[in-house]
Amino acid sequence: MATVLRIPEKNANEVLLVSKLVQSDAKIENSTELVDGEKLDAPNTIIKALVSKSKKAELLGTDKIEQAQVEEWLSFANQSLRGVGKKEVVSNIEKKINQHLSTKTYFINNHLTIVDVVIFGLLFAHSKNIKVTTAPNTLRWFDLIQNTVIKANNLTQEFPLVEINLDDVPEPAAPIVAKKVDKKGGDDKAANASGKGNKKPEAAVAGDKDNKQGPADGNKPKKEKKKAEKKPAAVPVESDQPVVSRIDIRVGLIKTVKKHEGADSLYVEEIDVGEEEPRTIVSGLVKWYPVEEMENRYVLVLANLKPASMRGVKSYGMVLCASAADGSAVELLAPIDTSKVKPGDRVYIEGQEGEPEKVLNPKKKYWETVQPELHTNDDLIALYGDKPLLIKTASGEAIQCKAATVKNGGIK
Repeated sequence: MATVLRIPEKNANEVLLVSKLVQSDAKIENSTELVDGEKLDAPNTIIKALVSKSKKAELLGTDKIEQAQVEEWLSFANQSLRGVGKKEVVSNIEKKINQHLSTKTYFINNHLTIVDVVIFGLLFAHSKNIKVTTAPNTLRWFDLIQNTVIKANNLTQEFPLVEINLDDVPEPAAPIVAKKVDKKGGDDKAANASGKGNKKPEAAVAGDKDNKQGPADGNKPKKEKKKAEKKPAAVPVESDQPVVSRIDIRVGLIKTVKKHEGADSLYVEEIDVGEEEPRTIVSGLVKWYPVEEMENRYVLVLANLKPASMRGVKSYGMVLCASAADGSAVELLAPIDTSKVKPGDRVYIEGQEGEPEKVLNPKKKYWETVQPELHTNDDLIALYGDKPLLIKTASGEAIQCKAATVKNGGIK
């Protein structure tokens, strides 16, 4: 007999989302009694029970440190977002959540956890209150989750996509203007301030008027605002280039590996990707590889991610791995023939070549768009859609990439 999941109507959104995401076979009903067979008297308890019994148990955290953070954020969600007034929710969106996400892609580390899913479910009804002017980081995160969780798992019927334009995020020019205005009068100081400060605006907006009106402090704030609005609109060309060609994947050679001093599940690697110095990259591979199997190994490196701090160590990229659908294996991708490649050789998709971005703009979600299409096939070959990932070698020969044993697995 299938489990019946009974939830109070006011708590239905986030619990329903978790249930759908982990593909629970529990029947959903609205009631004050919760799960049959055992007394689970809080939504967070139900959520953790659903996830722990599913194939997505890693959403509860991959180690003890992450699990503690998950508990902390679920507690925050329960006290500050669930069953409270609109004003308190909006305040938390604009302050605590927006501040926390100012340096993070997800709530915990650099990957999805149940915290992202639960808070998205709780904020879904308040999506109109997530303003780009007051909570741009929250809005960027909300859009990421609705694309990588809702859309990717075909849950748009229950959670329709919210139209979001991240290009409206204002430029952080206000502090510069404030400093100029606060300067005490005096022609010499005003001239010096405008001489130093006007170089950036001239680069942003061409025209002779800036030079003529430079000393007039009263005109500066208005001109700054206009420039800030024009900057985001100046990038129209990108639609002609295939999105996958913007991703910079390179052959890397791991030179050294050591355990992360602050996290048992992480390695800190120095990887040669064809640059003057090896890159420091942090990877959660301790569970899957001993140190001796990591050293002097060829890998594929996603090289143009925005650098991220991983437990106090700055990581300048990500090694790509194939993951079994049931979570039983994670394997580093590598060139089929390592004798024909060298560190720094680029990976491309035939017919979709282009110049990669120097650093991927998180707002554009290029990697989040490409990643779901990456996978291995029955022959262990790494593909983007139905086309193989190819390495451009110095000799002109195209070398494919593969996993060791993971067939039909995702790549991330």
